[in-house]
Amino acid sequence: MTRNLTTVGLLLLCLTTWACGDDDDDATDAGKQDSGGDQDREDGSAAQEKPEERGKYLVESLGACGDCHTPRLPSGEMDKSKSLSGVKCFIDADPTKDDFGCLSSANLTNHETGLKNRSKQEIKDMFLKGERPDGKALHPVMPYYVLGNMSDADADAIVAYLRTVPGVDNMLPANQPPFTAPEKPAPRVPAAKIPEPSKSYASHDAALRGKYLAGNFGVCMECHTGRDDKGAILVDKLFQGGNVFGRDELGLPMAFQEKIYSANITPHENGIKGWTVDDIVTVIKKGTDKDKKPLCPPMPVGPMGAFGGLKDSDVRDIAHYLLSIPAGDNKIAEKCDVPMPPGGN
Repeated sequence: MTRNLTTVGLLLLCLTTWACGDDDDDATDAGKQDSGGDQDREDGSAAQEKPEERGKYLVESLGACGDCHTPRLPSGEMDKSKSLSGVKCFIDADPTKDDFGCLSSANLTNHETGLKNRSKQEIKDMFLKGERPDGKALHPVMPYYVLGNMSDADADAIVAYLRTVPGVDNMLPANQPPFTAPEKPAPRVPAAKIPEPSKSYASHDAALRGKYLAGNFGVCMECHTGRDDKGAILVDKLFQGGNVFGRDELGLPMAFQEKIYSANITPHENGIKGWTVDDIVTVIKKGTDKDKKPLCPPMPVGPMGAFGGLKDSDVRDIAHYLLSIPAGDNKIAEKCDVPMPPGGN
């Protein structure tokens, strides 16, 4: 189960990444020391930022929260007038039925139908622990089990930013089976299980900052880790890929394969061994791999994607981290290729 983006919007994203130039970035190679710019906190944030500014960055770029919580226009672009107001039937497991298969993403705006009447602690408990104010658990489509390892300062910054989001009146329906709430929240990924950078890695400090951004904050880790037959994240195979995204649930055309598997992003032969920091920067900022091929959805990469708003220093730190962690042997047999548009080459 994953993001239910519109077909038009995803094709626009694919075509846009195709059209991107191949200008060289100012990123360093994997073996060179990277200063990380103005970052001076262990969690990778800049100390001088105001909490709401930091929160805006975390929500809009690093966390890509809008991908799930913002409605889209017929063109596929996000409806900025309804930013973070939630999406009715964001995931539809069975479009043929009216009473089955819909999961709606929550209204995060400062409105009565959103978070206006929720306390700071109630909001944090939802995205850090998966605990609703009524005592029920959130469905683990919301990755609270990885977000729960972020710093207290960043959790507070997210709430500070959400308090500034204009309220939008959007009462969302209850989720339908099979998305009924579980008895208890999914367990948090143990922080001790998040891979540590190799101590011999040349840019170790940058890799440590990247560990927080990719692992403790967890969005990269959440998408690039497989699940067991009950849907639980495989904590012994973090970053090794294999998470499954359905073509129909993504709203993709039939030209895409039925199931899309996330890539192994550890430095193994069947992962990113031989990649440089520059290669990974290109993937995240431009949406193309080291062979200049566009990436399949649902990666929020490229100029139009949320990751396009990441700071260059943060992207480099993430790249250093991925190149410094233990290699995991997990060959993804089915690789997704973006279908060529008419007349494409």
